[in-house]
Amino acid sequence: MKALVDGAAELAVPLSQSLADQCAMYVHELQVWNDKTNLTAITDEREIAVKHFLDSLVCTKALDQSGQARLLDVGSGGGFPGIPIKLMHPELDVTLLEPSQKKAAFLRHLIGTLKLDRIVAIPMRIEEFSREPIYQAGFTTIITRAVNVASLLGCFLPLLSQNGVVILCRAKPLEAEFPLDGLQIRREIAYTLPMGHGSRVLTILERKSRP
Repeated sequence: MKALVDGAAELAVPLSQSLADQCAMYVHELQVWNDKTNLTAITDEREIAVKHFLDSLVCTKALDQSGQARLLDVGSGGGFPGIPIKLMHPELDVTLLEPSQKKAAFLRHLIGTLKLDRIVAIPMRIEEFSREPIYQAGFTTIITRAVNVASLLGCFLPLLSQNGVVILCRAKPLEAEFPLDGLQIRREIAYTLPMGHGSRVLTILERKSRP
């Protein structure tokens, strides 16, 4: 996966040979399952490397690695960005939330194939998940690539630990009128994907400060 190796160097994302090998195995499984499960509309291997893997690995720049980190990936789909982040940071506890039973089955298969531990795939909608007492205040980081995220932020708050953050993976900075629902912007990280695949922004949100 030359595109992955070259792109990682361009984005200053550390990529070991072991991580590159795991990503190659991931791509193979993604392609095998995609015809029957519709995991991604992107089928070109170079585009998969850039738009899925590199775009996921860049998210590690927004992670706070202090203490015991627990990551929730909302709407994980084919496992992005949660599984590439887990591959780069095996010490993370990761929960992949994906309402589609078929996609969740793929995620569980992939977890077994890659021999990952401290990671689970749960087939549940965020609206239901956020009401489960066992998960509330349990995550230091919630991340999502969901397009219509504005309606979901209210479900994120109960799940955040005291100093937890929400990371939104977006194509542009957050609009001033965006409904933050008890959250505020901590910072934004802008970057450009290699090979002309466009600009992206990581918007990092935290609980709104009390006056």
